[in-house]
This record gives sequence, C-alpha cells and structure tokens, in this order.
Amino acid sequence: MPSPNQTPPYPLRMPDELRTQLTELSKANGRSLNAEIVAILQAAVDGRPASFDMEQFAEDLAERLSKKLKAK
Repeated sequence: MPSPNQTPPYPLRMPDELRTQLTELSKANGRSLNAEIVAILQAAVDGRPASFDMEQFAEDLAERLSKKLKAK
C-alpha cells in the first residue's frame, strides 16, 4: 500500500507498438516511461502542443528498427 504522500499505481493497457514508441521517446527525453506519459497527458489537458515532433520521432524510430533488423 502506498504511503500517504505517494500516488497509487494506475495500470494502463496500451498497444505494444505505442508502448515501444513511448519508451523510446522517454529515453530521448531522459525521463521514465511514467514521467513521459504524465508530461504528454498534462500538455494535452493544458491545451499545449506536445513537446516533440511525432513525425520526426516516427522516422527516427523506423530508421533505428531498420538498422536492427539488418544487423540480424
């Protein structure tokens, strides 16, 4: 049970591909996966644009995955 000053865990189901993308994004931003999700959600609630370029992120991820597949 969390202590009084801790937020209780909230299980979140998501597609594997989305989790992979968010994990890569969190690493690029130097945050935990949880912190990345919270930052994205807070930006959405505040009406701010996300602090990343999703198209560029997708291109970078595709390139990294392509290199990994070629290495196998």
